[in-house]
Amino acid sequence: MEPEFRKRAVERQRGHWYEDFEIGREFVHHWGRTINESDNSLFSTLTLHFNPLYFNREFAVAHGHPREQVNPMLVFNTVFGLSVEDLSENGAGFLGVDELTYHSPVYPGDTLTARSTVLAARLSSKNPQQAICTWHTKGFNEHGRLVIDFKRTNLIYRRPAAKD
Repeated sequence: MEPEFRKRAVERQRGHWYEDFEIGREFVHHWGRTINESDNSLFSTLTLHFNPLYFNREFAVAHGHPREQVNPMLVFNTVFGLSVEDLSENGAGFLGVDELTYHSPVYPGDTLTARSTVLAARLSSKNPQQAICTWHTKGFNEHGRLVIDFKRTNLIYRRPAAKD
């Protein structure tokens, strides 16, 4: 006998398919993420980034910052992560990042948001069920200031054929 919760469950399609990525289409990614001090300290420690700029307020102030700076790799991973549901949830493989640029420092307490624009989309020459898509992703702080941007490319599945 099937459990009651499965009877009520509704399957929800997540992500987008190759056919959804028209060149020039912009995706405004959900929610955003506020980076706090513990996010920054834990990330920097776990990834062995022992630059005192990321965890020593006095050091950061002595070097012209108002406080400790958020580790730039945490900024990148956060903005990248915000884009996954819209762009690569149906991805077959990550192919790389190009032209990564940090524009402004991020500090604990800043809230990051992201949006992406489709730059290129083509069918794979090796697998007819896959395509290659490239997006330009931009990350902003809560004041709308551009803090990071990059281009990334993924293999993406094509929309499955309709079942009869």
